[in-house]
Order: sequence, then structure tokens, then C-alpha cells
Amino acid sequence: MPYKPRIPSDPDYVQAIGQAFYNFTYLEWVVVSTIVKLSPDGFGSVPKGESASYIAKALIRAINGTTPPLPNPLRVRLVKFHESYLEAIPVRNKLLHGHPYTVPGGAQQLSSGGYKWSIDTVHEAAKLFEDAAIEGNAIFHGDLAAVRL
Repeated sequence: MPYKPRIPSDPDYVQAIGQAFYNFTYLEWVVVSTIVKLSPDGFGSVPKGESASYIAKALIRAINGTTPPLPNPLRVRLVKFHESYLEAIPVRNKLLHGHPYTVPGGAQQLSSGGYKWSIDTVHEAAKLFEDAAIEGNAIFHGDLAAVRL
């Protein structure tokens, strides 16, 4: 039997939230894949059961500790990618820990710490995560693939 939601929600809003979380998950998988590619022990360098901030620390360790050292332009791009992941984490956390409230007109949206997640701000978060993921994926399959087969 297909799931039929009983809690009222706007399908477009819920879809936007789902897209934002999917984009962050995609971004995080690019981060994990990059750690694996840079690390001599592969998945052994990826924190298991830890938060995104631990994964971010593992990424910068992998960038800085890879041997032989990465060409400087590639290293700079990877550090910028790491920074974009760091920027995405608190945005995702705010969205994740949001709570529902009723907006004028009766629709339900999320709010966290006084920050109201309109559909536009959810889309901004989704784009932030997507932009970072696309850049990381381009590095992974481009310059990084060329130096780390």
C-alpha cells in the first residue's frame, strides 16, 4: 500500500526540502570519494558514524597529507572545495534541526533559531549544496583523476 501523508504540507515545499537534503548528501559523497582517492588506506580514512565536521577534518587532512604532494593549483582548488563544504554544513544543520510552524494562510514551513525557511531560502540552500557538489565532482573527475589514477 503506497504511503499517504496525513500531516498537512505543501508538496512543492516538501520537494524543495527533499532536494536540498539530496544535494547535501550528494556533496558529502563527493567529499567522501575525494578522501578515499587521496588516502593510502581508502575508506579507512573516512570517519564512520561521525558528523559532517569530522568528515570535513578528514578531507583537509587528506588534502594536506597526500604523498606525493599535489600540484599547488590542484591543492588550492581542493582547499576551496573543502571551504565550500564547511560553509554548507551549518546551513544543512539549521535546516535539519528546523521545526514546523504555521505561516499566514495556514501552510506549514520550517524555522530554526528564529530563521524562517521560506521556499526561496530552501532553494538557496539547495543551490549552495549543489554548486559545491558540482565543483568537487569536476575536480574529482578532472584534475584529481589525472594525478591520482
